Amino acid sequence: QRIEQVIAAIAPHDSVARYTALGVEVLQGHARIINPWTVEISLAEGGTQRLSTRSIVIAAGAQAVLPDIPGLSEADYVTSDTLWARFARLDALPQRLLVLGGGPVGCELAQAFARLGSSVTQVDLGERLLPREDVDVSALVRAALTADGVNVLNGQQALRCESDPLRPGGQQLVLQDLQTGALSQVAFDQIICAIGRRARLSGYGLEEL
Repeated sequence: QRIEQVIAAIAPHDSVARYTALGVEVLQGHARIINPWTVEISLAEGGTQRLSTRSIVIAAGAQAVLPDIPGLSEADYVTSDTLWARFARLDALPQRLLVLGGGPVGCELAQAFARLGSSVTQVDLGERLLPREDVDVSALVRAALTADGVNVLNGQQALRCESDPLRPGGQQLVLQDLQTGALSQVAFDQIICAIGRRARLSGYGLEEL
């Protein structure tokens, strides 16, 4: 609920009305770059408009990368883009939360929900969390997560999601240890995919160019 309140408070600062008042021409619609100097907009109210320019900036943000794990779609996964709206409809936190990914987003969400009261397991393919950071930083973050109650599992390949035989309606993730090859299972009520993000670049005409 607090997240939704914060979003609602920020929304006016990102509105069309605000930027129009600041002197920015805002066109709502779908844009395609038809050559390096021309953008064609299919306007939301109908019709098209072309703009010519010396420079084009695509600032469309990023989207969550989804791993190719059998059974993941059936497990009703969420990402950092969708979890707030999904969890806002719940009466209580997921009791058993599985976070897939050891990057900044995965670590942030794992710690946050552990502090809020969920039993959190964080699974990552890499040997350590935050692989782009220094080794001592990764160790410090892992220690902080562990102190907050997060069960951190590194070096684990996610093989598939399947039904939990011990809990009707529950799910489990089957893992394989990259060093030993041993299989294990992690039961969960909700799984968050946080293995990374990639820029939204498709659909703007770049493929043709």
